[in-house]
Amino acid sequence: MEMRKIGAFISSLRKEKGMTQAEFAERLGISHQAVSKWERGESLPDIGMLPAISRLLETSIDELLAGESRIVLAQETASAQAAAGEELRSIEKTQEIEGSDEEVEDSEPAEAQDEEQDEEQEYGSDASDDDDDGSHPSLHAILQLAPFLGSDTIDEMLRYVEEGRLSADAIQGLAPFISKGSLARLVDKAIVGTFDMRQLVGLAPFLDTEQIDRLVRQAEEGTVDWDIVQALAPFISRDTLDRLVDRIADGGIDAGRIVGLAPFLSKGSMEKLLLHVESGFLGADILSAIAPFIHKDALERLVRGMLEKTLTRSAE
Repeated sequence: MEMRKIGAFISSLRKEKGMTQAEFAERLGISHQAVSKWERGESLPDIGMLPAISRLLETSIDELLAGESRIVLAQETASAQAAAGEELRSIEKTQEIEGSDEEVEDSEPAEAQDEEQDEEQEYGSDASDDDDDGSHPSLHAILQLAPFLGSDTIDEMLRYVEEGRLSADAIQGLAPFISKGSLARLVDKAIVGTFDMRQLVGLAPFLDTEQIDRLVRQAEEGTVDWDIVQALAPFISRDTLDRLVDRIADGGIDAGRIVGLAPFLSKGSMEKLLLHVESGFLGADILSAIAPFIHKDALERLVRGMLEKTLTRSAE
């Protein structure tokens, strides 16, 4: 990925939306200095920011990562396909020539072939050591072509990963280009335990809100480990986070599980937790854990109220 190209693309789209760097940064909840670094090509957005940026700029994640619109990508795809066709024809010609040579070599007397086979059986063949001559493309080289491949080809490569025929590392390279249907299928397989949940967490920035919420509900039911919810926290919808906080009151969720989600809770949910602490429903240990994420004024107001109650009880 070219940082300057991506930065220039973000800058262009931002300006088309009539937003200043400061306005854009405010809507993303970050500093304008961070946006400035992106647009100057000095850094890239965190992977977790990509869905929000794509929604705000009304573009796709794969376009963001490519730093170009689909129109430009289509032109490059056509060029790449043409070049690939030329290369394929060249390879086929080479194979035809090599095939002719092999026919000549195979015409040697059967006795000589038998002798060679006997020697290989006795001493072992070294042919396998010469197979890796650099003529085959590496997985890294193939993944670099992912932005130009169709969804069917991407899905086929994904199936190879699932079958163990391709390294699991390939999933991260394919992630921005995997179809929604295939992502939903991976979620299904992860829930039943036939796909590594840790690999699925790496795909979180590209999962639909609906799929993220499905995983959260499975964790509530005990089908999925709660640690997965903690890992998915930055991508869980605000409504779902609010619902989890509400479930503390009815005993549906242990309050301790919410602590790891505190950095992502809404102001309203934090206020509910404070009320639970104030009423004595939640203990001081929970308050201490979520304190770094509570607004200073609200925290001080709560502490003063707690102190007043303590002094009153002491006086009695």
